[in-house]
Amino acid sequence: DEIDFEYRMTDVEIAGRSCVRYETAGDNSDDLFIFYVHGGGLVCGSPRLNASMVLSALRLTGAESVGVSYTLLPEGRFPKPLDEIDSVYKALLPTLDNKRIVILSDSMGCMLALANLLRWRDEGVRLPDRVVLVSPALDGAAASDTYRTLDRHDPLIRSHNGRNAQKLFEFYAPGEDLKNPLISPIYGYFPGLPPMLVHVGSREVLLGDAARVAEHARRANVESTLRVFDGMFHLFHMHWSLSEAKAAHDDIADFIRKA
Repeated sequence: DEIDFEYRMTDVEIAGRSCVRYETAGDNSDDLFIFYVHGGGLVCGSPRLNASMVLSALRLTGAESVGVSYTLLPEGRFPKPLDEIDSVYKALLPTLDNKRIVILSDSMGCMLALANLLRWRDEGVRLPDRVVLVSPALDGAAASDTYRTLDRHDPLIRSHNGRNAQKLFEFYAPGEDLKNPLISPIYGYFPGLPPMLVHVGSREVLLGDAARVAEHARRANVESTLRVFDGMFHLFHMHWSLSEAKAAHDDIADFIRKA
């Protein structure tokens, strides 16, 4: 375990879904709440297994936080995970009237978070004040150039020229248009979304998705910041012992505190 500070994870049920409530030692911020959506390629991961992604942000900001568990593949096909995250978020909203809300997500969790943001905006649901996307996977069509140019450079993801991403999205949403913004939110309409911070490593095949979503947001007059960490790999943030991970979490914490 690379985490070198005290923390506690408590299993809770919200809107019929298993969730995790996180706490860390340190000063608490009574008006800040982080809603965490984990990654794992829709086939693995959980709020507990991926906890190192969110615990560091809590330690640095003092925020309260809940991580949502959604149904994984093969049972968790579109739109089931989206609907489960939607139900938990809406169940939490009445308890968060006086709090600033930040969504923190990673990898395929970014797809689920951003797709729901598009839905909530269109439904008139209260949006979070800020959004953090870490190593986002957002394009089922695998159109980003880096699926090809950085293949074999990322130690955690093999792209096979984008075919792996396409197959995963097809498994998630069989028979659907993979450019549907609720499946590949990078093709969505972004005006009205909250400010977003996008993190990615320079060796990631997902570098293109990260660059495209930040630019797409900027063109829609949404405040967006893209941070590219030289030489870093997919989800390096989860390795707290790395100086680059600490620097990345410091940046996330600064962004969150400005909510």
